[in-house]
Amino acid sequence: MIVVINAENRFCPKCGRKVEVISVSVGPDGEERLRCSNCGAFIDEREGDEGFKDALLSGDEQPTFSDESIVIPTYDKVVVAGYRPEIMNLIVNHMTQKNIAREVIPCENGEELIMKLVEDLNNTNGSRINLAVLDIPMPYLNGINAAIGIRAIEKSYPDHPRIPILFLTHKPIDDTFKKVIKYLSPAKYAGLGPSENPKEVAPRLARIIALLVQESW
Repeated sequence: MIVVINAENRFCPKCGRKVEVISVSVGPDGEERLRCSNCGAFIDEREGDEGFKDALLSGDEQPTFSDESIVIPTYDKVVVAGYRPEIMNLIVNHMTQKNIAREVIPCENGEELIMKLVEDLNNTNGSRINLAVLDIPMPYLNGINAAIGIRAIEKSYPDHPRIPILFLTHKPIDDTFKKVIKYLSPAKYAGLGPSENPKEVAPRLARIIALLVQESW
C-alpha cells in the first residue's frame, strides 16, 4: 500500500531539491520506508556515514556551532577547486573565519589543483595539503577526473597518506557517483542544493563546515 504524505517535504539528494514524499510498505514485514514522489529514490537510505552525512546536510537541522567551536585548525592546508568566484569566496571566507585550516588555497580548475598538489608533495617544509574540496563541473579537468589524478599522483609518494577529498557540489548524488566516491576513498559528498544564489548557499555551507570540523576520514 502507498500513502502520499502531504504534511511535509523532504530533501531528495538525487533530485537535488525538496520533494513530496510517499510512504511505502516493503519486505515481508511491511516495513514503512519513505520514497521521493518525483524519482522514486528512498529518502531514508541506510548507508551509514556515506555521503558525508547528507541526510543532515540536506535537511533543515542546524548543528550546534559557534565562533568558539574551533580553537586549533582542523587541517594544515585545504585546497579548494572549481567554483565560480562568488561561491569560491564564500567557501574560503567561511573556512578562514572558522579557522578550519592554517592555509586555504583556491584553484580555478583541476589542472591548477594538480600543479599545486605536485608542488606541495615535493616541498620539504613539512606542511602538507590534507584536504581537497572539489566541485564537479570545472574547466580542463572536471572534479572527478581531478580526484582520479590526485590518486594517481599519490602512488608516486607511497609514504604520503591519501588526501581526503570532499565533493562539495550542486550536482545531485546518484548510484554511479556513489561508486566513484567509494573508489576514491577517503572521499565524501556534500550537496550544496539546487540554487547557485550565494545568499541561499551560505546557510547550507555553514552547516557543512560545522560537520567538517567533526569529520573523521
